[in-house]
Amino acid sequence: MEFRELGNKIAKARIGKGLSAYELSLRIERDASYMSQVEAGKVNISMRTFFEICKALGIEPHVLLAK
Repeated sequence: MEFRELGNKIAKARIGKGLSAYELSLRIERDASYMSQVEAGKVNISMRTFFEICKALGIEPHVLLAK
């Protein structure tokens, strides 16, 4: 999976939960600019960050990894 595809899935899940990128960034204790880069597919996130995002969104990791 490409970073951009994962970022798009994160953004869709975040929007589906009614959260702004800023609110999600606060939940995972990262800068809002970092979340913007993640959702744009410009950065390679760590597994730890990936799981923190899943937890903050209240979704299982496989939801974001599914094709």
